[in-house]
Parts: sequence; structure tokens; C-alpha cells
Amino acid sequence: MAEQEKQRKSKFPLYFTIVFTAALLLMHLLGSFYNLDNKWFDTFFRIRGMESADSRLTLVAIDDTSIAKIGQYPWPRRVYAKLLKQLFALGVKVVGFDIQFPDKSGSASDDEALVKATREAGDRLVHAIDVDPDSSKGVRFRYPFESLRKAAKQVGLVNQVIMDQDGMVRETPLVIGKNFQDSRSWLSDPDRVAVFGLRILSVSEGRPVDDFVSEFGNIARLNIRGSREFETNVFDNETKQLKAEMRTEFGIRRMAAWRVMEGQLSEEEKNTLKGGIAVVGSIAVAAFDHFPTPFDAMAPGAEVHLNLMDNLLNKRLLHKIDPLTELPLIAAFAAVAFALTMLSPLVATLLFLVALALWLVVVYSFFLHLHLLACSAPTLALAGVFIFRMLHRALMEEKQKREMRQMFGQYVSPEVVDILVKDPSKIRLGGDKRDMTIFFLDIAHFTTISEKMTPENLIKILNTYLTELTDVILENKGAVDKYIGDCIMAFWNAPVDVPDHRARACTAAVECIEAIRKLNDSYVDPTIPEKPAVRIGLNSGEVVVGNTGSARKLAYTVLGDDVNLASRLEGANKFFGSTVMASESTFEEGKAVVEARVLGSVRVVGKAIPIKVFELLAKKGQLSEDWRKALPVYEDGVQLYLKREFEKAKGRFEEVLKLRPGDKPSKLYLSACQDYAAIPPPADWDGVFNLSAK
Repeated sequence: MAEQEKQRKSKFPLYFTIVFTAALLLMHLLGSFYNLDNKWFDTFFRIRGMESADSRLTLVAIDDTSIAKIGQYPWPRRVYAKLLKQLFALGVKVVGFDIQFPDKSGSASDDEALVKATREAGDRLVHAIDVDPDSSKGVRFRYPFESLRKAAKQVGLVNQVIMDQDGMVRETPLVIGKNFQDSRSWLSDPDRVAVFGLRILSVSEGRPVDDFVSEFGNIARLNIRGSREFETNVFDNETKQLKAEMRTEFGIRRMAAWRVMEGQLSEEEKNTLKGGIAVVGSIAVAAFDHFPTPFDAMAPGAEVHLNLMDNLLNKRLLHKIDPLTELPLIAAFAAVAFALTMLSPLVATLLFLVALALWLVVVYSFFLHLHLLACSAPTLALAGVFIFRMLHRALMEEKQKREMRQMFGQYVSPEVVDILVKDPSKIRLGGDKRDMTIFFLDIAHFTTISEKMTPENLIKILNTYLTELTDVILENKGAVDKYIGDCIMAFWNAPVDVPDHRARACTAAVECIEAIRKLNDSYVDPTIPEKPAVRIGLNSGEVVVGNTGSARKLAYTVLGDDVNLASRLEGANKFFGSTVMASESTFEEGKAVVEARVLGSVRVVGKAIPIKVFELLAKKGQLSEDWRKALPVYEDGVQLYLKREFEKAKGRFEEVLKLRPGDKPSKLYLSACQDYAAIPPPADWDGVFNLSAK
């Protein structure tokens, strides 16, 4: 029996290798490593670096500078008509508008200017169409408004219908049918449409769309040209010296739209446009569709179309190798790894590392030659079998028969062990969704103060302020998440339920303002020019709360978009000059316990949809006398401002400033009224403040 047990144990590594390899083969055929392989290829892109795209391709970029020079985006349609004419005047062969015009604008003359320019362009202009998001009866393509549709000779679909889980567009079809779920039906669908990039290329090359489909197939794997950052020396006119500056170069040439429209192009740039293709698209902050690439987390969608055109023009598409042909490679790697473990540990490890390095070189070489050889499954076969065999052999030789969980337990920190003893369920990773209020507080002027104090005194005064502010939060049933320098992050409604968490958070915020005033009055130091002040951001919504981190270090915290928004609102106080900014979600319940004023609607960094924000002023019924007089006047001024009655609004805010000298939000509105009274905003102006800083 002992001999039989010994034989059974000795064959276990072989059985494991067979089962492990069979599992890898099956998973490979099922595409289980698709996402992991993509990460390998993304790394290869970064190792390869940027490549210059076809010189005939240009992205005419509507960037932030263009918007600053030409006007608020979206532009009046006469601007696009002018841009189109100037591009053709520069000798551009074909122009593609990666901008959609599904509806008429508020100006008939502007619409007619674009229609006329489109009609004159004929086949040389490609307009964008997309999938109608409001269609309730299956897929319906959304074309430009009627008169523009009649004038447009060429259109192409801009939607990215093949997108990976990480948001990247690595593959794109050439033609798309209305049944998005069945790509096999696209080629036979009589209502199929060409994608935007292919339609432009078809017009430019004078070849039917089907010619490209026949040559390349209908699904194209994109070879991303990418970008690179580099440091260059520039002359600083102020210091009269050279200084280092980081710049970005793009594989697909970019040209700012304002430079085209104002005739600011060099002769070299003009020559590059002649006979080429120009795609007009937005890259301005919060004004463009973007997709991550291996090079850039916010690459504009227009580059997908341009990459496709570049790849088709130069036959530089990537090609996936048939998974069936890779199966023998996976089995061979498992066999090699098993054989290596028969050698001494040192020799086996060295040969394993050499084999792994050579394999990665081979895969990368295939990549450079435009072939995607599956990397994950063969690598796992080689590394998995080798590591298991070496581990198993070490365990057997050293007679270590403990379970992997027991081994892991030796490395758990003492703090986590204490938690586990009390309640093991508390150390699990993950959390629960809850409706909560998030609070961010930043103590301003501490940088200035720190320059005037010794480190010991600075820590002492900082702790004094943080203690008082923390007490206010705790007294209002809040939980302090963490301290970040001179900042406090807190939340309500976890871990215990606080039904009125919005109101309590608002109360805590105004009490923190009062606490800071009392602290400043009690602390006298003539060497400090500015007393500490606070900025507070409040937001409410559904977030995830629970333990995050690792088994060694856990933190009970909150995560989610609404957490980020609360942080953004704290920073947005700098723009308005306000003290406590609360979102409408928080203020709706908080208005029962605090006095406040509306600051306006803002679009913070990273958010496309604006939100309404309020400044909390005091507890209910505790407004100062000057505020009781000024608040109705201020609110009237805001309403007049939104109604575009800027002259009347100016008078209201001037009255507020007489009652509350130095009120920064009133100054902000007064300045905006003066600007808009001189130069009225566009017809689609909605009064939203777009914040460009966090």
C-alpha cells in the first residue's frame, strides 16, 4: 500500500500538467484569454512607440484654443461652412466632418450656409451619421437634418460598435448592417452603411466600398499609430532663458482649426494638406467622444477613423492568427516546462528564464510584422507548469504539506489578525451600495502659515483645528474617512444608518464654518498674515462603501462617481470664491435646516452633465442682517442673468456688493454680466459654468 501511495504521488505532477494544459487549450479556443492578450498587445504598442501615419491624413482639431479664439462650442454652422471652404481652398481632396448635425440650429442663415457649402463640395465632403439613441423600434440610422441630408452626397457611420471591456476600440467593421447583434448579416444587409473612415477613403481613392471589404475582410484590427511625449527647450520671453517643456507628438498629424481659419499655417503645412484628407473633429475638454488607447487614456474618436484610413491605405492592419494553429504551441510549451523541472533547480530556472525571454521576443517580432500571435495561453503553459512543478518539488523535498491558505496566513498583518479574531467577515474585500452624503473639507492658507511656523507649532495648530472640526462632524453623526494633510474626508449613513444624513451633513458644514471663526478669534499670532479658512464640498448619491485594499491593509472607505463629485465641488469653491458648496442632491433635504443661495449650474472636470450647486450660509433662521437684505437681491440678479437681462442683473449685483462688500460670487456674476452686455453669448447659451480645473 505504501508503494502504491508513493506511485500515486509521483504521478500527480504529470496528471496536473495534462489537466492544466487541457484546460488552457479549451480556454484558448473559447477566447478566455482575449482580454489578457489585448493587454500584451497594448504593451507591445508602447514598446514599439509612436509611428507616423500616412502624410495624406490630417486631423483638423477643434481644440480648446480654437474655441477660445473662435467662440463657445458648438460653433454656429456658418463657421463650419467657412472652415470647409478654406480647407478646399488649400487643396484638400476630401473632408470628413466627425461632427453631427441631426437637427436644425436656431439660425436658419447658419444652417443654409452649411447646406450651401455641402452642396458645393459634392462628393468631396463626407458627413457623419450615427445610430439614433431615441429610436424605440430597433436600430435606426440618424442622418443630418433634412436639407443638409439632401445636399450631402456622402455619409459614413461614426458609432464604434465593436468595443472591448476596457473601453478600447481595437477592431472596427468596414460596413455595418442594422442588426448590430449579428455581424454575419452585415455584408448581406441591403441597408448596410460604410463606417465613416472607409467612406472617406472610398471617395478619396475612387474605389467602391465593397472593393475594400473584398481585400481586407469586414473586420479590421487597428494598428494604432499612437503618440509620444518629449522634452524640448523653449525660450522664455520673461526670463530670457531657455526652459524645459514637455510636449506631445501625434502619429496622426493634428492641425488646430483656428490656425486654418485665420490663415496661420506655414508653407510646409499648406503643402501637406494639398491632395490629402482632412477630418474635422473636436478634441476640446468635455466636447468630444474619446476612447482609451495604449498611448492615451483620452484619445479622440476621430483618431479611430483616421487610424483605419491609414491602415487601409498602407496595408498595415494587424492580423490575428487562427487559434487552432496555436494549440500545438501551447502543448509544446507545457511539455518543455515539465522537462525543464527534471534538471537541477538553478539550471532549470536559468533555462526557463531564457525560454520565456525568447518566447516574448518571438511574439513581439510577430507583432512588428503585423501578426498577433496569442501570448497568454503559451506563456501560462510554460510558466504555470514550471512554477507548479518547482513548487511541488520544493514542498515534497522540504516536507512542507501545509495548505496554501495556511501559508498565506503567515503573512497577514497583526492588525488584520485582530479583526479576524473578532469578526472574520470584516476582512473580506468589497462593499455595499448605499445612498450616502460625502463631505470634503480643506483648510486653506496652511501653506502660507507653515512658512511662518516651526514644524512643531505647525503640527500643534493643525491638530487643534482638525480636532475641533472632527468633533463637529462626529456630533452630527458623521464618520471621518481619512485625513489628507490639512484635508478631512467624511461621510454620512455608514456604517450605521442616518436617515436624515443630507440635513446633518449640511448642518455640520455650517457649524464647521462657525468653529473655524471661533478658533481664529482665539488664536493670536502677529507673524501669520492670514488666518486659516475652510472650503467644503458636499454631494449625495449612491456609492460603494466597505473595506478596500489587501488582506494586509484594509480601509473602510467609500468609492464612486458621487465621491469624486464631492471632491470636485470642494475645489470648485475657488472658482466662485464660495465657502461651502453643496450639490442639489444634498441641498434638497438640507434646505430644511440651513440657509443658502444658488451659485449656478456647473460642469466639473470629468462630467458632461451640469449640476446645480448652492452655497450654504448659516443655520435656518440665523442669517446675519446684511445677508437678509442682500440675499433676495442676489437671487433676483441670478434670475435676470439667466434670462439674459444682463444690464438689470448688473444693477442687482452692484446692490449686493454694497450690502456685502467683497462678496466673490457676486463679483463673478457682475464680471460675467459686463462681458455679456458688451458681447452677448450665443443663442444656445445656457448659463452653465464650465470648470476646467479640479
